Formats: sequence, C-alpha cells, structure tokens
Amino acid sequence: MEIRRTFGNIRRFREISFILAKYGFGFVTKNIKFSKTKPSTTPEQFRKLLEELGPTFVKFGQLLSTQENILPYEFIEELKKLQDDVTPFEFSKVKSIIETEFKKPLNEIFSYFNENVEASASLGQVHKAILTSGQTVAIKVKRPNIEKTIQADIELLKQIGDYLNSKLKLYFNFEIKPFIIEFEETIKKELDYEIEAQYMQTFKENLSQFKNIYVPKVFWEYTSRNVLTMEFIDGYKATNIESIRSAGFNTEKLATEGAKVFWIQIFDIGLFHADPHPGNIIIMHDGRICYLDYGMVGRVTEEDKLNLVEMILGFIQKDADKILLSVSNFTLNTNILNNAYLKSDIVELIDIYHSLPLKRIYISKVLKDLFKILKKYNIIISKNSLRLLRAIIIADGVGKQFYPDFNFTETAKPYFESFAKKLYSPFRIFKKILQPNATYAILANKIPFLFKKAEGALESGHIKVEIEINGLDKLINTIRLVAKQIGISLIISAVILGSSILIKDHLGKTFLGLPIKLIIPIVIIIILGIGIYKADKDLK
Repeated sequence: MEIRRTFGNIRRFREISFILAKYGFGFVTKNIKFSKTKPSTTPEQFRKLLEELGPTFVKFGQLLSTQENILPYEFIEELKKLQDDVTPFEFSKVKSIIETEFKKPLNEIFSYFNENVEASASLGQVHKAILTSGQTVAIKVKRPNIEKTIQADIELLKQIGDYLNSKLKLYFNFEIKPFIIEFEETIKKELDYEIEAQYMQTFKENLSQFKNIYVPKVFWEYTSRNVLTMEFIDGYKATNIESIRSAGFNTEKLATEGAKVFWIQIFDIGLFHADPHPGNIIIMHDGRICYLDYGMVGRVTEEDKLNLVEMILGFIQKDADKILLSVSNFTLNTNILNNAYLKSDIVELIDIYHSLPLKRIYISKVLKDLFKILKKYNIIISKNSLRLLRAIIIADGVGKQFYPDFNFTETAKPYFESFAKKLYSPFRIFKKILQPNATYAILANKIPFLFKKAEGALESGHIKVEIEINGLDKLINTIRLVAKQIGISLIISAVILGSSILIKDHLGKTFLGLPIKLIIPIVIIIILGIGIYKADKDLK
C-alpha cells in the first residue's frame, strides 16, 4: 500500500496508524499477513477509535451507523453513541470569520453577541445574538480550517480504501469504498451552510400551511458558505423529556403530532429531514414542533411512497411477493424476486406480524427484522431508500421516547390511505393516459414511415400462404375476434393521440378535475374497452 508522500499526509498517516494500533486495528495500515479470525476489538473500542481519530472519522462513523442492513447490530448501536461535541474554538476566531465574511465590524451587525457557545460540534459552533434590527438569532460559524482537515483525511481514506476492502470483507461483507465516496458527497454539502439555508427555506415554504410545524427563518443578509444566521428558537429540547412534562405538555399528544409532522413531509411535500433524532428537535412554548440542523435532507418520489405503502400492505395482507417486489425496488436489484430462500424467510417474518392488528405492528421493528434478512443474503438497499427507511426508524424511536406505547404505524394509516386513493383513482389514471406525452408525438411521426415501409414491402415482394388445417371455421372466427380487438385498440390509440393534440395548448373548463373536452373521448374509450373485454370473453 502506498500513500501519497506529502508532509501533511505522512504526519497525519503516522498519527492515524498510532491510534489504529492502540485500539487493535494496526493491521489496517500495515501490509502484513492476517488470519481470518475476527479481531478482539469490541464495538465500544471501535467507537472510541473513531472519536479519537477526530471530526472526519466521527462523521464517517455516523454514516456507518445508518447501515443497518450491512453492519452487525452491536456495532450499529455503538456507533449511534458517537459524540459530535468538541471543545469550542476561541471567540476571537468567531469574530474574525464573521467580519471577514460580511465586511463589517461585529458591532455593526449585532447589538448583542454572546461569546459563550450554545452548542459546539465537529464542523462548527452556535452562538446566540441580537441583530441591530432587534431580532434574536442563532449564528452557526464553521470551524477554522476544518475543510482542509477533512479533505486531507478523505484523501487518506481513498488511498487506503482498496486495502481496507480486502480486510473488512473478512468481517462485515461489504465494500468500504462506496461509503467513502458517499461520505465525501455528504460532508461537502454539510460544509456549505448556504445549502443548509436553502433547504430550510424550502421546508419553510412547503410547511407553512401546517399549524403544528415550525421552521426557523433564515437571515440571508448574514448567511454565507461559512456562516448561517437563523431565527433563534426558544423551547425545550426533545432530549429532555422530563422538562417537557414539567412544562405541562402531554407527551402522548406530542408523539402523535411529531409522527404527523414526519408523515406530512413524506406524503405531502416529498422532502424530509433525514436526521430527526431528539437533539435536532425543539418543542416550542406554544407546542409547535421545530426541527433544527438541515444538513441531511432526503427526497421522496411517488415510486418511493408506493413501495413503502405496498411493503406495509404486504405484511398486512400476508403477500410475500408484494414485499419482495417493494424490496427489489428499494434495492434496485430484480434478481431477488426469484430467490426462493429469501422468499421463505420473508414468509416466516410475515407469519410473525400477520395475526397482529395494525396498531400492534411497529414499523421500525418490521424494518429492522427485514434488514437482518437482507443482510443474510448480502442485499444492499440503495442510498436514497436507506435514508428514508432509516429516518422512519429514528422518528419511530423518538415517538416511543415521548410515549412508550406509541404506535408510529397507526398514525401513518390516514396518509397511506389518502395516498392509495389518489394513486388508484380512475380519474387520475385517465388523466395520466390522456396527458400530452412526447411518446404520442413520436408515434404520430412514425406512422407515415411505417405505412410507407409496408407499401414498399407489398410492391417489391410476393407472398403466398397455403393453409390446410382442421377446424378452419373456428380459426377464422378467432382471427376475426383478434382483428376486432386490434381494431378497437387502434381506435383507442387514435382517440388518445387526437385528444392529446386537442389539449396541447388549452385545457379549457374542467368537470370533476377533467377537461370538459376530454369527457367524450373518455366515454368512447370506456365503450371500446368494453368491446375488447367482450371480444376477449368470446375468444375464451
């Protein structure tokens, strides 16, 4: 194994090698023979190792803690304990960074600035202040030189990635390099506070209609890549349940409201806070729920929603094939559909939950059990899907901290039902079919070419077919019925194509959500569809 020989790299590499050896991982940086017996390093030692290696490795460990379907359970639980708290850096540096970013003395921006930190983490720290305009704000300031430190560590991780793969596969059966790449992408976004501010703005715009949710306001005038200025939120951290109870809040109601906040993000806006742990949640004095730290955000497609709903329905309906199909979509791996052993394990899992009512089915437990099965068959869930499923597990856990008997799945029921009704609505299906589509235009352009091609074939060729067969009358009737089906299908296609052209520019007035000028084509399609159905019955 070779490391790029720069002074900084060599010094950091030696430091990392010493700490790795200290915790029983010296084999990682030494090209020596190593037996296939598992190392004596415990999950706790691994967590302490990452903490001592510094901010980059703490963040990397936090990413690994999300891989429930890959790492052993005991490692996952230990990595979740990784502490992001570090010693604050000097106020003089905070002052210098802010004044450099905004080209103004600190006292021209703030009438008051608390030199003591509200919170300190590996990437930055937060101070409370009051703008000269009177608003109380929280200012997040990035740690000096942190980008250089992280980039240097990532370069070292990349260089030893191949070697790490060969060693870690002996124990965890996964490749480390894709996670290094994902980690680099994630950490770069977290290091740019303008990206986080933009996410906050998007959430605020989309969630403003919901009374039980609040998103802090961003003060763009004093926000940059290195500084984020937002509205200061006063309230109770979700980590302190006792103080919330003492303030007179009903924690069962808060658990339910928190779940609603989560499902609204998934099913109503398609954008969700991907790290909704208690440290990132404030219960405001008026009972509203406020998320902090928008560094990790996920997006949900209609397909993701459908897969989630279908997977839960699979457990309720005792349908292993439905679950397998959903899982294959989450993993982007269709090969698992034919895995009889995997299906057998899922059937066993279904048997555990099938007899239970919905209110006794805990979605986080279902997902964790499913992850164990997928890990058994080395099936890896795609990054975006895993982010969604992990957020569900975290949100469910937070609800149980507020109220031990809380059922996250029960609160999801109305959102699942609403989505299913909308998805399978006949009007939605017809609107989807009749929506102007580039495919129709491409097909229309091809029709003259196809007729020309057929005409040329007839002019240049000579076709002679002789058939001698028993039951010729039956065959002729069958051909006629098939021709009828084809003819009706072509008419339907023509109606759809013609309708899409008619509504290309102006939809006009609507009735029941459909343009009036499309009602007649829809009726025609239904009548012709009945014709196809009858022809199909006659064929049988």
